[in-house]
Amino acid sequence: MPYLVAKLAWALNADLTDKLRHEGINIARWRILAVLAMGDGITISEIIDRAMMQQSALSRALMTMEEEDYVRRVPRRDDGRYVDVFLTERGRVLFNSLDAVVRQRQNRLLKGFSPQETETAFALVRKMLGNLGKAE
Repeated sequence: MPYLVAKLAWALNADLTDKLRHEGINIARWRILAVLAMGDGITISEIIDRAMMQQSALSRALMTMEEEDYVRRVPRRDDGRYVDVFLTERGRVLFNSLDAVVRQRQNRLLKGFSPQETETAFALVRKMLGNLGKAE
């Protein structure tokens, strides 16, 4: 099972990498966009957990993405030790254009699955993650 999961993850990332490259985005930056699109105004620690990234890699990516006007970092008013990260309008437009590509990829992955099989597949993966203490 671990071999098949790793092979599937590799195939999905390879496919996604090719598609993202055309937009000048890598997997790490895509993960950041996706996490923020689900609800931005979150801390760097929350992004690290949700995007499965190391802090040093996230810091570098955020710096570049801020320079390119995809995100903005705002110190918290009530506690300056924390920074909340937000998508800019430009970042949201980029996410929306890439999300269409990602959804097409997901549809290809689940081609031939009935709605019930799709629901079961998601439930099984979530259960496996939960068994490893990594629940979504």
